[in-house]
Formats: sequence, C-alpha cells, structure tokens
Amino acid sequence: MLGDQYPIDFDIHACIDVCDVTITTTLPDGVTYVKSTPEAKVNGNQLIWEIGHMDAGQCIAAKVWVKCEREGDLCTCFCVKATPVAFCALLCAKPVLVCEKTATPQVCPGDPIHYTINVTNIGSCTAEEVVVTDTLPDGIDHASGQKTLTFRLGCLEPCQTKKISFCATACQRGTFCNTALVTACNANQTSCEACTCVCCCAMECSKTGPKEVPVGQNAEYQIIVSNTGDLPLHEVVVTDTAPSATSIVNAAGANISGKQAVWKLRELKPGERVSFKITLTTCTPGYFVNRATVTDCEGCNGCCEFGTTWKGRPALCTTVCVSENPICVGETTRFKITVVNKGQEYDSNVVVTVNLPSELEAISSSGATAGKVNGNVVEFAPFPSLAPRQTAEYYVTVKGKASGDARAKVQFKSDSIKSPITEEESVIIN
Repeated sequence: MLGDQYPIDFDIHACIDVCDVTITTTLPDGVTYVKSTPEAKVNGNQLIWEIGHMDAGQCIAAKVWVKCEREGDLCTCFCVKATPVAFCALLCAKPVLVCEKTATPQVCPGDPIHYTINVTNIGSCTAEEVVVTDTLPDGIDHASGQKTLTFRLGCLEPCQTKKISFCATACQRGTFCNTALVTACNANQTSCEACTCVCCCAMECSKTGPKEVPVGQNAEYQIIVSNTGDLPLHEVVVTDTAPSATSIVNAAGANISGKQAVWKLRELKPGERVSFKITLTTCTPGYFVNRATVTDCEGCNGCCEFGTTWKGRPALCTTVCVSENPICVGETTRFKITVVNKGQEYDSNVVVTVNLPSELEAISSSGATAGKVNGNVVEFAPFPSLAPRQTAEYYVTVKGKASGDARAKVQFKSDSIKSPITEEESVIIN
C-alpha cells in the first residue's frame, strides 16, 4: 500500500569459494530505504553490501525494508560481484626430541648403577636416525670397557617414546654425573643428565692411655670415634668394658653399670669425631687390656683397645740374727742376714753391706751373692732381681777381738730404696 513499508528478502549463495563479494542495488524514484540486515551502505538511492569472503556452499540470508511514496509498478535490481579464489594447503611440521634420564641415586663402591634413558618425539613429524650417546665419567666403568656408549634408535614417530636401559659399576667414592646426548638427522639436539652418589659407611675407633701405672693409682683412657665414611651414622653406642681386675672410677657422660660404661649418640655426621674419657684403677698388678666397642644402626661397627701394665711396689724386709751370742775374745760367731721382698713387684740391684765395729773381725762371707771383705766392711754384690715373696740370705763369720757390746750395722738398698736402710745387731764379747 502506498506509504507502507515493504520487506524484501534475498539470499546470497556461493557456489564456489569467492572473495570480495559485493551486492548493490539502486532504488527507483518514489522508493526510499528504511533499514536492512545486514546493514547496507547508503549512497543516495544506491545500497551497497560488502560481504567479503564466502566459502563454497555458504548462504547468507539478507533483508531490506523500503517505503513506497508513489503509485506504479516499481522495480529494483540486485547485482552481485565476486572474485573466484583457489586455495593451496601446505602442512609445516618438524620433529622435536626431548629426553629424560634416571640413575640409581646412591650405591656403595663396587655396586652396580642402573641407568634409564627415555627419548620422546613431541614434534609433528618423524625424527629420523635418532642416536643416543652417553659418556661415562672416570670412576664409573661399563662391562664393555668403553667410556662412550652409543645407542641407535632409528626413526621416532610423533608422540613415540623409546627407552634405553644399561648398567655400569661404581669404582670410586664421590658424586658422579653423566650426560646423554640425543641427535637426529632432521631434529634438534637435546641432552639429559643423571647423578649418583657412590658412598660408603665407614667408622674408626682409637684408644689411648698410659702404658704403665703403679697399682692403686688411676689410669685415664681416651676413646676417639670418627665417621670416616660418606653417610651419617645413627644411634651410635660406645661401650667400654673394664677388665675383671679393674674398676671404673669415672666416665663423664656415660651410663655406668658395674664394669661397663655406655655412651650414646643420636647421629655422627661424615667427618665428625667425638672423644670419650674413662678412668680405671686396680689393686692387682698385671697387664690388663681395656676394650671399647662401637655399634650403630647402619651396622658399621668397630672396636679399639689399649693395654696397661699395672705395676706393684716392692717391699723389702730384713732380719739380722747371730748364731752365737755372747762370745769370748778369740771365739767366732756368724751373722745371718735375710732379705725378703714382701711387695707385689720385682726389686732390682739389692745391695747388702755389713759395717763391723772394731771389736769384731770379719773372717768370711757367703750367701745369695758373693761378698767382699775390705777391713771392717763386708759388701755383697748386687742381687739383680728379687721377685715378690723371694728371700735372699747372706752370712758373715766374725771373730771377737776385744770385749764389749759390739754393734754391727747392716745396710741395704735397691733401685726402689735410694737411701740405704740400716739395721743394728749387738754381739756381747766377754
């Protein structure tokens, strides 16, 4: 109807791939543009739709509203322009290699190390002539004797993974890292590394003390425990057992039970050393060995010991007696001198000397060692070694020269008695 709006529907259908699609129409006189879908560009009476690219088979529904302002048969023509296009598809791809390496994290010297290398192609095409080269460091040996190991994997498809496993032997202590190099004729070069700690559990125990101590005195010993390995030791227990004839006087920081002293450590780090002291005593002479043992959770155990000679003391006791007493002038009698070692240790170089007064004359001497008469002095040769409980006897025969109370002085000394001890014995001469 005159003055009404009228919608015009039209479809744009692409039979092939086209670009620069443009739809135009010129409205006749008496027809005015109201709106459109899609929106058109208006240039006077001309309407322009710039669609652009359309794929083959694509269809766009369009609509335009116009208004008639005069009577008559009004006609409008829609024109379409497009440029046919042709497409060339090109796929660009490349292989991308990545690798991951694992190794036994910790072993002891002489143990095997297990290596695993995973090589994956995360690219979009096949990697060709893939080669893995692994160089072992010094201290790690392969059964083949080779230091450089080569593994040829061939082709590796996209998303494909190939695994390499091999074993080597740890020969030295330390931390060893080795790198695997992955190459291909048409892909990037990549590498991966794995490290292994070749370590051992080791401990040393040493003990020092006096080599010789007099009986009854204290002997102090020092125990040194050292972690000479590469791993920490846990729950370390040091036990010192005193010999049966000795007793513990003191052991700082230890739990003492009878003849045992026990020290405990929660951890002993590599290179760390700890010392302990224990004091023993005894009243029994002899050679006694004091032994300490060390244990821990790792089973790295050890022991150390030290021997001490506990020396007793010699104790010389002498008696002097006369066979005939009193005597007359011109008569003889004999002195008997007895030396007994009542101590616990040998005494050496025991010397007996008899000093006679003027009323007596030395006639002869005999005994454990040879005697020498020199005027009124009789000196016996040194007795080299007098054992505990051993007795040495000496005899001096004398003659009375003048009446009176003749007092003979007997002196004896030894290595343990530096100042001579004198005993007197009286002989009455009538």
